[in-house]
Amino acid sequence: MTVSFAPDVEKPRLPTTWAKENDELYCLACRRDMAGEAGLESVADDAPDQTRLKVRSQARIEFEIKRDPDRQDNEIAKACGSSTVAVRKARARLGGEPGGSV
Repeated sequence: MTVSFAPDVEKPRLPTTWAKENDELYCLACRRDMAGEAGLESVADDAPDQTRLKVRSQARIEFEIKRDPDRQDNEIAKACGSSTVAVRKARARLGGEPGGSV
C-alpha cells in the first residue's frame, strides 16, 4: 500500500491503526495478514488447506483481540470475516471474558 501526503504537510500523523515495525510502516489490513501468516509458522507445510485456513483465521482474531481487547466480539468478527463464536473461542483461549478485555 502506498500513502502520500500533500506537499505542504510538514509532519503528517499516521492513522492510529498503523504501526511501525523494523522501520517499516504497516496498515491494519497488512498487520492482520501478517498475524495470520505468523500463525502458520507452527503448522506443517503439508497440512491440509482447511487446517491452514483455520489457523490463519484464529491468528487474525487473536491479533485483533490483543490489539483492542475492549472491542465487541461482533465487531472483531466482522473485521476478520469470521463468526462471533470464533471470536468468543479465541478470547477464551487467551483467558479473557467474552465481549470484554483480555
